[in-house]
Amino acid sequence: MESLIVLIVVLILGYISTHFIFNKIQSRYYVPSGIEYIFLGIIISPAFSLWFKDFLGYSYPNLISNEMISQLVPGIAAAIGFIGFFYGLNFNFKNISSSEPEHWRLALFEIFFSFLIIGGISFFSLNYFWGNESNQNDIIAASFALSVIGALSSNFIITSLIKTNNVSGNIGISLNKSSLINSNLNIFLYGLLFSIIHIGANSSIAISAIEWIVISIALAFLIGFLFFIFIGRETDENKLFVAVLGIVIFTSGIAYFLNFSPLYMNFILGMMLSNISKIATKIKESLEKLFQPMSILIVVMAGFIWVPPSLTIFILVVLIFILLRFITKSTAGAVAFHSAYSKDKLSPNIGKGLMSLDIVACAMIIDYVNVYKNEFTPMVVSAALASIILFNIAGYSMAKNLLVDVGEITGESK
Repeated sequence: MESLIVLIVVLILGYISTHFIFNKIQSRYYVPSGIEYIFLGIIISPAFSLWFKDFLGYSYPNLISNEMISQLVPGIAAAIGFIGFFYGLNFNFKNISSSEPEHWRLALFEIFFSFLIIGGISFFSLNYFWGNESNQNDIIAASFALSVIGALSSNFIITSLIKTNNVSGNIGISLNKSSLINSNLNIFLYGLLFSIIHIGANSSIAISAIEWIVISIALAFLIGFLFFIFIGRETDENKLFVAVLGIVIFTSGIAYFLNFSPLYMNFILGMMLSNISKIATKIKESLEKLFQPMSILIVVMAGFIWVPPSLTIFILVVLIFILLRFITKSTAGAVAFHSAYSKDKLSPNIGKGLMSLDIVACAMIIDYVNVYKNEFTPMVVSAALASIILFNIAGYSMAKNLLVDVGEITGESK
């Protein structure tokens, strides 16, 4: 009962903050996306309480216990699934097909260089310092997760920047289109990790990584097909809202039980409905009211599960990941520009406009922690969450400064 009350309180706080606080504090340097709640999650976590006691010699009561959180895990999985479904609804092939080759080029180079630089350095570093024959899968999973999160860009923050400043130039359009492609491709790639290195399978049943990938995709498509058959002609918004919540919870439950990613499976479900259902727009409109509260719940949980490694390792991992991510984005932007056929669609520094991160990265972290619990998990979580906080704050200004430099935002200086 206590866990249910906590869940309701967090959702209410998310709703109130959306309508009465964060919508009123947008500035020229920053746009609220909910990442602020990471600090709330950190403060109420037992790990922070223990650190506070050891560091300052003062203890305060834990507001939420680990037992309560374990009871909330299915609800958190459903919230992550909701975010994945919502993003999947944005992946409409008609809209994506309107993207220029340069938009795809930029998004693909971001992913390629992230796996090459972040993934490669992570894999060899973890192997060099901690690797042995028994933890190779753990190292691959950690490197893969860091690669995807490093490649991710926030379409939400870029869209907010473009709307606020009425940007309509080529660079602004490229940032918007490429970040949308980027976020969708990275959600899909991230979900593949849970099939490539599948945890918890019955050892007596030999199932390959390819077969796990096929199973995860087939399950999502089957659920979507059944949903389309039974609800495909429904027009009542309230009934749609209840039906969609039910199908998202059901899909998230299957993903959680099979150690797949609820974010990934619901993304496939939402993508399927977006492209075959005539009521996809109505479905999206019926869900928008819950998007921010669900996001707040995910971000609080991301802060709550953050248990950093030792101070030295924490500092090194965070600084190296942030530096590598900056290098990766800058390199991807420069290479995309110099290899582009239509150079007016890009700029040499366009990678600096794609630094921002948002809720999706937090959902990925929670998915990772729910499945991969090993010695590298604190490093992955620390690197990812620290970069989420930094790039969420700095990314908006960096993208805006880029658009000022190229002349697509005028009338103000940096």
